[in-house]
Amino acid sequence: MHRTDASNPPRVSTLLSALLADWPQDRIPFGALIDAIDGRGFGALLILISLPCMIPLPIGISGPVFGALLCLLSVQMMVGLRHPWLPARIRRITLPRASLAKFLTRIDPWLIRLEKLCKPRWIWLHDRQGQRITGVLLFATGIALALPIPLTNVPIALVMVGYGIALIERDGRWLLAMWLASLTIVVAFVLLGDRIVGATQLLWHRMT
Repeated sequence: MHRTDASNPPRVSTLLSALLADWPQDRIPFGALIDAIDGRGFGALLILISLPCMIPLPIGISGPVFGALLCLLSVQMMVGLRHPWLPARIRRITLPRASLAKFLTRIDPWLIRLEKLCKPRWIWLHDRQGQRITGVLLFATGIALALPIPLTNVPIALVMVGYGIALIERDGRWLLAMWLASLTIVVAFVLLGDRIVGATQLLWHRMT
């Protein structure tokens, strides 16, 4: 699937990269990033909030904060909102501009490849009931993200990126794959929670 300027709006990563390149300060408010993708819906916002979970931030910051934010968005999807709403406190959170810009540069080729794999299909999974199912599974994923378990943010954030692209491209088949990924995460945390905590704590202790 090839995008053209005439038929498609700019990609989310293109909008964010342009904003970060022009931003004059070392840290950028999350609200400025939100404004850059204003009107693009839940899919674009899911990609945006996944990025801080994949860049180096102080331990215990990105998971709880953005896990709670993911839960907030998922509730809005469950009740049937078509456009996301975020509180002012979230918009005031600042992130390192250089780290975000560098990470966007690295991940953009992968986003392009993923977008080429997606196309509008199985549109019926994107109806109101499908949006509620997506909301429920994202809520469970947000809880998993908020748990203070090292080394789990990145795989969960990748699932969020997958959801974002599935929603933007209206690809029901890819959305179904993300539902299964969320269920896998939830089952793993429920059945293997103690082992995951113990293993990650041991690994973190050895690394530090």
